[in-house]
Amino acid sequence: QELLRTMAQQHDNMLKLLKTENEWLRRGVKARLKRNEGRKQRVLQLREDAKNNPSKIHKMRLELEREAKHFNRGEGINRQKMLFEVEKLGLTLGDKVLIKDFSTRILQKDVIAVVGPNGSGKSTLLKALLGRLKPTSGIIKMGEITIGYFDQHREMLDDNLNLIETFCPHGGDRVDAQGTDYHVYGYLKNFLFPREFLDKKVGTLSGGEKNRVALALLFTKKVDCLILDEPTNDLDIPTINILEEKLQNFPGAVILVSHDRYFVDKIAKKLFIFKGDGTIEESYKPYSEYLEDEKEFAEMDAMQAEFSKAAAPIAVQTQKAKVFKLSFNEQKALEKLPLEIDALEKQIDEINQCLADPKCYEKKGISVLAQELEKTKILYEEKVEELLTIQEKEEAIEALKNA
Repeated sequence: QELLRTMAQQHDNMLKLLKTENEWLRRGVKARLKRNEGRKQRVLQLREDAKNNPSKIHKMRLELEREAKHFNRGEGINRQKMLFEVEKLGLTLGDKVLIKDFSTRILQKDVIAVVGPNGSGKSTLLKALLGRLKPTSGIIKMGEITIGYFDQHREMLDDNLNLIETFCPHGGDRVDAQGTDYHVYGYLKNFLFPREFLDKKVGTLSGGEKNRVALALLFTKKVDCLILDEPTNDLDIPTINILEEKLQNFPGAVILVSHDRYFVDKIAKKLFIFKGDGTIEESYKPYSEYLEDEKEFAEMDAMQAEFSKAAAPIAVQTQKAKVFKLSFNEQKALEKLPLEIDALEKQIDEINQCLADPKCYEKKGISVLAQELEKTKILYEEKVEELLTIQEKEEAIEALKNA
């Protein structure tokens, strides 16, 4: 049903945006990105789109209704299975608001890392998706799917069983993993277990060994989605490499909580970032790039705070004595970001043109195009904000030098 409201909501958003942009056009304010002419043309195009959009909505609604019939069943062109749909999710534990007003969709091939400070609610989100925690507000819709869950407490393991009993609970010595039949030792050898471990009780294993057993067991399950809570804890580097390979070859969705930035960089295609105040930000940046940006923002805030105190001549001289300059990465970003922003604008225009052409959107699928448009817009906004931040820092540095 949410998809059936997509185009109407987009039209409402278009009208709101048009109102804002019209006010900007009337004021003639200098654009922060020094791209006034391009923005002016977009305003004029937006006006034209707003006039034509109602008839497009009617045509596209018919297509959306057709696609809605295939929710969790369709295998049409480029269509992905919807696993979760989260609407205005809120979760409160005691007096602490962990999640507020969070909405998202999770599709069949999504690989999502949930990141943020300790105690911010990351594991709570996983439990809500698993149905183990009832939302304080909002809803979580789950498709007809099966989930494999790995948690740092290794709940899936029975300490009283040995490894053969764990992997062959119905007897025998064969294991099916992702459609391939293995001898139990041949399979466990992939997780660095020697043959003599087959008869060992799970309860006698170390924490790292138990984690390897739990991971090996996880990949014997036929599931649509893997949910992992701190999977790299207590793992050595060879085992982490094995886990990375298994996850990269997994055909379904992956949702994981991890503090390991290098692991997240290799695996995740999308981030759910807990900000610590209940809000969750979605980003398609690599995790390391996001952390680097946060560091740059903090440095800029600190620099601006120092600059604001430089009212007295002595304070000014103190500030001037400090050498502020853009980092090497920021200087490179100033060169490449405008090009990336232009490319993303063209990509957004192309998707919108496809959404306006029945031949195009019937071929590709509106739901797929809508997801692609949302992803591209988020990335576009991130790039613009990154460029604005660096430009403001550059201006602050120049002002400081001239003070």
